Amino acid sequence: MMKIITVEEHFDTPANIKQFNEYSKVKNNNPRQEILGKTLTNFDKRIEYMDKYGIDMQVISDAGNSPQVLPDELIVDASRAQNDTLTEAVSTRSDRLAGLATLPVNKPEEAAKELERAVKTLGLKGGIISGTIDGQFLDAPKFEPIFAMAEKLDVPLYLHPGVIRDEQKKILYDSKAYSPALATFMGGAAWGWHMEQGIQMVRLFVSGLMEKYPNLKLVSGHWGEFVPMFLERLSEFLPFSGLDLPHSFGYYYKRNVYVTPSGMFTNPQMQMVLTEMGAVHLMYSEDYPYIERKEQVNEFITKADLTDDQREQFAHGTAEKLFKL
Repeated sequence: MMKIITVEEHFDTPANIKQFNEYSKVKNNNPRQEILGKTLTNFDKRIEYMDKYGIDMQVISDAGNSPQVLPDELIVDASRAQNDTLTEAVSTRSDRLAGLATLPVNKPEEAAKELERAVKTLGLKGGIISGTIDGQFLDAPKFEPIFAMAEKLDVPLYLHPGVIRDEQKKILYDSKAYSPALATFMGGAAWGWHMEQGIQMVRLFVSGLMEKYPNLKLVSGHWGEFVPMFLERLSEFLPFSGLDLPHSFGYYYKRNVYVTPSGMFTNPQMQMVLTEMGAVHLMYSEDYPYIERKEQVNEFITKADLTDDQREQFAHGTAEKLFKL
């Protein structure tokens, strides 16, 4: 059996779920969230699932009811508590689980300190940021300390989608032609939060961040949230606006970004991203437990049209190197 490491897998804690439900300004719109909560908080069940479907290791993170979207007066302590609990859980299963830190992103200096603590003291493998931050994109200069710390520590940041703001949903997805429930999914898992996260990534590169931090490593799920499809277009047209960077958009993206499928086990997307990025920038992910592909986790990677070397890189090699597993 091929060694398989999946890197966008999620967890939660009962304490955080309670706090999120009481205080978060961003409400979770997943109709299955209450059921999912029982799986997110159960680490024994997770290992049973991994054993059953041939998953050797998961890199896990909080990307659903994240402390990141709590009110500012709560986010630092809530993020620390979430990371402490995660560390306790993975330390007893370190051959099977590794973790990414939740960060109090809207307090960037504190977020940088927490990333440093999480990596140096707790042994976590990087950090995760979900969506925009109280309506702010990460190219705002205030967030730079987080990226500076990630480069200093030589750990990746996983840029995950988050729930879009109601104002965005109203303009872009609400319609009299279909139901409010359909609009919610259009603005979320079906389309909208992927587009927003793609915009997030594009803005970071256009801001010149990768010139300041050339060794920064970013991870993007869902086959790159649309961006790999437009690398050539972005590289060709952005300079017409006066963008003055030493290299093209595509150069920075292919150098600094690592892409995962997030359970979208689809050959056309895989081949396109493979062509653009190379297998050394591909990692495997299922998005457990939001998506449970079960037997397909093993089937897709073993049957995909890849060379043996590409398959090993995609299945585990890139993740082992990037996360220092």
